[in-house]
Amino acid sequence: MKRMKTKNILLVPFLVISVMLQPSCSKSFLEIEPKGAVIAKTTADYEELLNAISLGGSYAAGIYMGDEMAAQESYINTAALRTQRLFRYEDRVYDEDELPTETWYLSSVYVFNKVISEVMASANGSDQKKKTLLAEARVGRALCHFYFLNDYSKPYNAATASTDLGVPLLTAADVTRTQFVRATVQETYDFIIKDLTEALPDLGPLKHRRKFSRAAAEFLLGRVYLFMARFEDARTHIDAAFGEIAKSQIPLALYDYNVVLDPDASATWLPDLGYGLSNYPLAAVNQEVIYNVSMGNFQLQEANTFVFSPQTAALYKPSDKRLYMFTGYELFNPDGVFPRGMRRYSANLFFGIDIGPALPDLYLMRAELKARAGDLAGAVQDLEALRKKRMPAEAASVPSDVAGNKEALVRFILEERIREFATSGSRWMDMRRLSVDPVYNTTVKYTHELYDAQGNVVATYKLRPERFALKFGERMLAQNKGLVENP
Repeated sequence: MKRMKTKNILLVPFLVISVMLQPSCSKSFLEIEPKGAVIAKTTADYEELLNAISLGGSYAAGIYMGDEMAAQESYINTAALRTQRLFRYEDRVYDEDELPTETWYLSSVYVFNKVISEVMASANGSDQKKKTLLAEARVGRALCHFYFLNDYSKPYNAATASTDLGVPLLTAADVTRTQFVRATVQETYDFIIKDLTEALPDLGPLKHRRKFSRAAAEFLLGRVYLFMARFEDARTHIDAAFGEIAKSQIPLALYDYNVVLDPDASATWLPDLGYGLSNYPLAAVNQEVIYNVSMGNFQLQEANTFVFSPQTAALYKPSDKRLYMFTGYELFNPDGVFPRGMRRYSANLFFGIDIGPALPDLYLMRAELKARAGDLAGAVQDLEALRKKRMPAEAASVPSDVAGNKEALVRFILEERIREFATSGSRWMDMRRLSVDPVYNTTVKYTHELYDAQGNVVATYKLRPERFALKFGERMLAQNKGLVENP
C-alpha cells in the first residue's frame, strides 16, 4: 500500500474539470466507470459528479497522535518519517520541499462547490431534485471543512474563537486560485453550521452509504455542536439523527460482536488471517455506517510499529469482543508477541477503517450528552445498548458506582470511546475538544511512549498545546499567498 501523494497546491483541490461520468449498464449508479468527458449541463450530470465522489484518504495525522497510541522501538525506524514525527509531536512534519498529505478531504471540495454554484440552473431536472443535490453538496463541503479545521486550527474555545485562526473558506469551483486568507475559528464553525442547517430540509432518507442523507447531516450537526461545547444544540440534532434511523431504506443496526466475533458462529468475521478478519464487511454493506469515509490507518511496513498502549489495554475487560479487532502478534512474525497487552489493529488492515458518521458514535455521543445534562439513567441505557453488542451481557452493565455519579459516568463514556475507536484517529479529535473542557481536560494524556521488546519505556514524547494544530509547512505557505502559519 503506497502513501497518498500530492502533486498540486493542496488548498486548490485536484483538477477535476466539469466531467460527466457515463454510466455502464453492468454497474449500479454509484459504481460507474469513466466513458469520456463532457461539460456538465443536465441535473443528471451533476448527480453523477456527486455519485463519483468517494471521500477517504490514507494515514490521517490523528491516527498517530492519539494518546491511546504507543510505538515499538524495534520497528520505529521502518515507519515513514512523517508518521514518526507525528507520533513524537514534532513541530516539523514535512521537509521544506514537501506538501502536506493531510488535506485529502479538499480534493472533493471543487466538485461540491461546482454543484452548489451550478446545479439549480441545470437542465432536465425537477426543482426538488436540484435542491436535493444542492443539499448533498453542502453537507459534503461542510464535512470537508470540518476535517480541515480539526487538522489546522486550535480546538474551539468560545472565549477566543473569534480571534483564533481557523482555515480558508473554500466556496468557489476555481482551481486557479492561489490567494487564501484564514477565517477565524468562529467564522469557520459558523460556515459549517450554515451549510448543514440549510441542507437539512432537502435531504432524504439513507439510501446509500456514499450519498449524504438527513441522518448523516443531523449526525454531523450534533458532532459540530458537541465540539463547540453547545451540548443542548448537539442533543437536538443527535436525537434527530436517531429519529432518521427508522426511515433508512438500507439495513442500519449495530453488529452483535458476540456473534460476528464468535469463531464458532456461522456469521463470524473470523478467522483473523494476520492482516484482517476474513469476513469483515465492506463499507458499502456495513450496517453500522451512515456515511462512508474510508481511511487507511497503517502502512504495511509500519503495521508492527504503532499499537495501542498498555494503558489502553487496561481499559478492556478480557471478555470484550472488540479485542478481536486487534491482535497481539506481529505481522509476518507469528511468534512475536507485543509486550504488556499492546495490540495492533488487524480487523481490516488493507482497506482501513471507516471514520464517517456511524451508529456506534451516535450512541456514544448521545450517552455523553445525556450524562452531561444529568440524565444518568438515559446515558446508561444508551451506553449499555452498545456494550451489550460488544461483550457478553454479564460484562456489559455499567458499574453501579459509576452509573449514579455524573462525572464518573462521563469519564466512563469517554473511556468507552477509546475502547470503541482505538487506533482510528477518533481519540485525537476527542483530545482536542476535551483539552479545553474545564471539567474533563484531565482525561487527556499529553505524552507518547516508545517501548522496547520487553515492554520498557525507552523514550517519552510530550504534546504541547500548540500541536493541536498542525503546521502547513514552508512549501504550502509559498504556494498559497496569504496563508498564515500556525505557531
